Amino acid sequence: MLNQIRLVVFDLDYLIFDCAEVKIRALREGLVSLDEDIPHSALLPDVVVVEEGFRDHGRRWVSQLDIGLDEAALDRLQIDYRMHEERLVSEGMGRLFPGLIELVSDCRVQGLLPAIGAEASRDYLMAVSDRHGLDPLFEMVYCTEEYGMGGADEMIEEIMSRAEVNPRETLALGTRPGFFLAARRMDVLSIGCGWGLRQLDALADADLQAPALTDLFSAIEKADEMAARFHS
Repeated sequence: MLNQIRLVVFDLDYLIFDCAEVKIRALREGLVSLDEDIPHSALLPDVVVVEEGFRDHGRRWVSQLDIGLDEAALDRLQIDYRMHEERLVSEGMGRLFPGLIELVSDCRVQGLLPAIGAEASRDYLMAVSDRHGLDPLFEMVYCTEEYGMGGADEMIEEIMSRAEVNPRETLALGTRPGFFLAARRMDVLSIGCGWGLRQLDALADADLQAPALTDLFSAIEKADEMAARFHS
């Protein structure tokens, strides 16, 4: 059993939900109506570029694409993308990473409260949750869209408040530098999780790393030791 950590906050995409094909398919379908506006010289994003975009910009990554579209066209693309993304999830595209359900169950056995703190819109989070039955697995489910410009900072703070824990009893699992930075601002330790990623460089911004799902509990134990030392 762990001595210090009581709450584990999981991000969603590339960590719980294997979303890579959903994102690239939704983007391609969203671009269909803008085909005439895209310069012929533009290179359309592949799954690696999409992953990088989400890593760097979170749920707003579509509006940051450099494919020759003006601001108005990017705004239209963002709307179309979200519609297609939610539809594809509801139709069954994407999956939970193998072993994830067992891992969350193991967290509970260890006395941990698992929560979702997703870099996502509420509609997308609910689409994934409804399709894959996440509600019974997690104690709480939140997303950054609910907190406007406050984003991940306020979301993590709210989850801690609802769980009645302090920052040194909390651990944040994510894939994005922005998520790790938000955790650090809240004095929360973070683990960079790499099993859903093609590029692991950004995990260096986390306090600890778990490149594979099988590495995670070892990283959680190390985080618990770090938190206990700080607390003492």
